[in-house]
Amino acid sequence: MDEEMADDRHLEILDRGIEEWNRWRKRHPESRPDLSKANLINRDLSKADFNGADLSGADLSKAQLSHASLHGANLESSTLILADLLGAILNESNLSAASLFGAFLFGTRMKRANLTGANLMGTSLMGADLFAADLTGAHLMGANFHDANLSQADLSNANLTAASLVGAKIENATFSNCSVYGVSAFDLEGDPRLQFNLIITPLGESPVAVDDLEAAQLVYLLISGRKISHMLESVRSRFVLILGDFRGERETVLSTIQACLQQQEYTSIVVRLIPPVSRDLKEKLQLLSRFVRFVVADLTDSRPTYQLLRESFSAFPDLVIQPLLQSTSSEVATLESRKGSAILEPLQYQSSENLREHLQRKLTNDLS
Repeated sequence: MDEEMADDRHLEILDRGIEEWNRWRKRHPESRPDLSKANLINRDLSKADFNGADLSGADLSKAQLSHASLHGANLESSTLILADLLGAILNESNLSAASLFGAFLFGTRMKRANLTGANLMGTSLMGADLFAADLTGAHLMGANFHDANLSQADLSNANLTAASLVGAKIENATFSNCSVYGVSAFDLEGDPRLQFNLIITPLGESPVAVDDLEAAQLVYLLISGRKISHMLESVRSRFVLILGDFRGERETVLSTIQACLQQQEYTSIVVRLIPPVSRDLKEKLQLLSRFVRFVVADLTDSRPTYQLLRESFSAFPDLVIQPLLQSTSSEVATLESRKGSAILEPLQYQSSENLREHLQRKLTNDLS
């Protein structure tokens, strides 16, 4: 038998079906299956027991491996293009130089897996557990690590161009000499062990590096010349914060407000104040208030909006607030002026059409 090729006896057992294969594995726990360089393209191998198996160089393109167990398996240089590995167990497996382009690894367990030099371009790794995995030099362009666990993982020299790390756990992870152009790195959990020489510019441009993953996006915008200048100008003068409870029939009121603002070339930021209003939301509103031109707040039957205007906007100098109030509302309309903000008299309206007329006049004469 050629030692570099799969064992024909093992392939024969696998050809009898997964149930027969798994029974054979139980009867011969000491056996290490040799499926190296096997052609397993498009095979249904779901729930198969490949623990410790040699699948190096095997072609598993488009294979169904959902919930398969490959703990400690050798998949070096294997091909898993577009393979389905949903919920599979690959803890401590060797996937070095493997090709997983476009593979589906949602919820896959890959603790301490060796993925050095692996190609995971466009791979879905949402919720995957990559605790202490070695991703050194891995090709991760466009990979989706949303809510994945990368704690203690090593991503040195990895290409993370356009990858999504939204909500990923990165406690004690290593990000060194990585390409992070276009990376999405929001709501990261934990502190990396090392962040060093993260290249934020695309291939072909003079490299610019930062030492903080979450700062990479901002710094790239700052060096983008007129783009960032235009953005900052928009933030300073074109954003308008809209507050209110716009459920049900009041959706038309919100649409009217947005249409009026758009006509004046403002950009709306809508916050729907549906009780209970959390402290976290209040803090976010206070941050947003630093960057908006003015606030439009519909008080109609909305106690949370009223309370926020009273409590949350006093710390912002010259912040103009335009309250709105439908004339049929039972809500309290009186808002005293507060230090640090200019609360205008409530604009009262009877209908959406009536609101449009009044608000357009306000925007033209008083709020422009």
